[in-house]
Amino acid sequence: MILPSKLQLENALKRNPWDFSNSILYDLCKNNFNHTEDEIIITKILFIGRIYAAAVERRKNKKEEINDNFYLKTVAPTLKESNIDKELNELKKENQITIENIHSILVAHNQLTTTLKSITDLEKRSLSSKYLHFHLPELFFIYDSRANNALRNFVNKVPKELKHIADSTSVDKEYAKFFCKSYALKKEIEREYGIIITNRQLDNILIETANNEMIESVTKI
Repeated sequence: MILPSKLQLENALKRNPWDFSNSILYDLCKNNFNHTEDEIIITKILFIGRIYAAAVERRKNKKEEINDNFYLKTVAPTLKESNIDKELNELKKENQITIENIHSILVAHNQLTTTLKSITDLEKRSLSSKYLHFHLPELFFIYDSRANNALRNFVNKVPKELKHIADSTSVDKEYAKFFCKSYALKKEIEREYGIIITNRQLDNILIETANNEMIESVTKI
């Protein structure tokens, strides 16, 4: 495992221009936590999906419904009828990630990913992670391809003590590997530097790493 530099940690801990817009999404989900009203469900998944480039209307079966009808007639009813509230309200009792609750967190992510796949015919692990993160930011890491690739600069493989969780048949293996490596990196940063970072701050480190790699690749051309 390779740890971020002190400069990377300092940058991650600083307030950045995106914090205000993110705070609006955190407040939206905190103040409208459950999935009982169509307009609230639509607002949450529309805002998070579009702002974070993971819109739910991006789907294989797009010809079947126009986007407005898709949100009204498919997305909202599907989430309302799912087990998402039961799972999230149970997890809401937890205030941090522990070895004991990782499996339950990953099962909740997998359930939402499976639910969204049933209406889009696409893997929506990124949207699921982002949507769940804004509801329970202390428990869910933000996954996308950029963050996943950047994480490989710090952690090569899932730690042995977490491998049985990542290999469980009731989780999304791609997200589970990312989650377990992220958790391990967070704990090692805490041990080495004495700094407890949030899941959002870890995402800041990964995105900064991805951006720097992109700049370097463009410079070399």
